[in-house]
Amino acid sequence: MKPKQKIPQVDLLKSAVQKVVYKKPRRKLFYVGKFFIYFFVILGVFSLALTFKVISSSNAVTEEGSIAGFFQQVKSLVASDDKILKGENQDRVNILLLGMGGEGHSGAYLTDTIILASLKPSTNQVAFLSIPRDLYVPIPGYGWRKINNANAFGEINSSNGSELATEVIENITGQTIHYYGRLDFQGFTKIVDLLGGLEIEVETAFTDYMYPDWNYGYQTVSFEEGLQTMDGNQVLKLVRSRHGNNGEGSDFARSDRQQKVLLSFKDKMLSFSTLLNPKKIIDILDSLQEHTKTNMEAWELVRVAKLAMSINQEEIINQVLSTGAGSILYPETTIDGAYILRPKAGLDDFSEIEEIAANIFTASFTNKENAQIEIQNGTTIDGLAGSTAAYLIDKNLSVVNIGNASRNDYQKTVIYDLSKGTKPQTLQAIKNEMKANVSTLLPAFLENRTAIAYEDLAINSNINSNLDSTEDLDFIIVLGTDAGYVKNLGY
Repeated sequence: MKPKQKIPQVDLLKSAVQKVVYKKPRRKLFYVGKFFIYFFVILGVFSLALTFKVISSSNAVTEEGSIAGFFQQVKSLVASDDKILKGENQDRVNILLLGMGGEGHSGAYLTDTIILASLKPSTNQVAFLSIPRDLYVPIPGYGWRKINNANAFGEINSSNGSELATEVIENITGQTIHYYGRLDFQGFTKIVDLLGGLEIEVETAFTDYMYPDWNYGYQTVSFEEGLQTMDGNQVLKLVRSRHGNNGEGSDFARSDRQQKVLLSFKDKMLSFSTLLNPKKIIDILDSLQEHTKTNMEAWELVRVAKLAMSINQEEIINQVLSTGAGSILYPETTIDGAYILRPKAGLDDFSEIEEIAANIFTASFTNKENAQIEIQNGTTIDGLAGSTAAYLIDKNLSVVNIGNASRNDYQKTVIYDLSKGTKPQTLQAIKNEMKANVSTLLPAFLENRTAIAYEDLAINSNINSNLDSTEDLDFIIVLGTDAGYVKNLGY
């Protein structure tokens, strides 16, 4: 027998290399494959759990009688990209937003906040029409009452408050309301806190010495001017305050604040910090489940969220129904001493409200106020006043004069309101277009300004007449170098 041949060292090294080259990769690929299998299984289970959470939350907040089966909703949710919302074919989706006190508040079902939100998918626009809670309207089955009673009557007597409120608001606006969503104060504060607070720009500092406390009394709340991050309790006080000083003591000022908060709320809800945080989403869904009612199914909620993500921030329209010389409502006191608001067109004539609602994306209602506007260029951008004038005229606003301000270092556009509150619709329209601050105090340097009559400019650009008087002007706009606004004009 031949002696057993020893394997040379080189063969041992080769053998070891072969083991590394051939066996190790197979083992590595095996574990990598298992990792991805486990990952996708976990991801699938999580997605199914999250889908179930969305649907169960949707079911919990949806009024009875409109809930599809679970698997049907899963199918609808998956195929939501292929489905459209009610109203999309008409290029306008109307959603009624209601805010109420809820448990622990007096008048728990009275709606302090009533906003008709309209989405225009073709242009990625959204319009908010705030309806004051004291508007006197006919409520089917209950006669003439304040509009904030509609939800309460419906909820107390048949648990369909949102539906009754929808019917009433359809009757006075002439709009078909496709969806509604209702949120109480406790749910609102919880969700804001879960989001980590909201960034809110307070345009005017104010103090309210008559803010309701939790014991049917009053407390004092104050807000400083400027951009600030607020928690849920602070935001709730901001949107509920009705007796602030510095021009913030009305339902109309409050409605304006509510619309700003709504936009900030939307931005935070759809931010990456929220969407990429599953726990936060589930916690928010839990809170919504407990404090919200809507007639939207899960896929419709997802579809609305997608549309909201595409909204052009420069095209947001905010409209508040108000009182005053140039507005469509006036205040009145009933026999029993209740403060109410009625339409100027007639006791039961809501035609002007219907017109505003119908034309909210075109703002043609500003023509009735016939406000006179002057534009002053406060920048070094040549021709900005003329371009802005043409831009606003195209929006049905009346620009009569243009010129250069005595300074050219304005960073922020300012609207000086000389109308003393008599042209609220035009002021709101200008604010929407310019995204500007508003002041009622005209600085001395604008009293001695030089301007050109816009109609004369169109004929002869050499005309330069000194128009010192501001008696016939309603607004003077001093332009700043606001990036978003200047960009809209092509600069």
